Amino acid sequence: MNQHHLNALGVGHASLDQLCQVTMARGLHSKLTGAGGGGCGITLLRPGLEGPEVEATKQALTGCGFDCWETSVGAPGISIHTAASLDAPIRQALGGL
Repeated sequence: MNQHHLNALGVGHASLDQLCQVTMARGLHSKLTGAGGGGCGITLLRPGLEGPEVEATKQALTGCGFDCWETSVGAPGISIHTAASLDAPIRQALGGL
């Protein structure tokens, strides 16, 4: 959906559309990274995705002329911090939360 919004705004690119189509065909989701201009996208891999599926996706992408690099996220999920979990000097600096 977001890729369609970028195209409607005139800031999409055919190669990004192709990236999204190739990965969507494999049940994965891709998106532009950053603010554009760098020519990079990211594809999120589901937990438990098997190595052969990853390799097949990478082969499909390299077949389209893309370079692929693997990385990992530093930690799983989202953390919610409450003001009570902050040290007193930090709470004071933030206006007494």
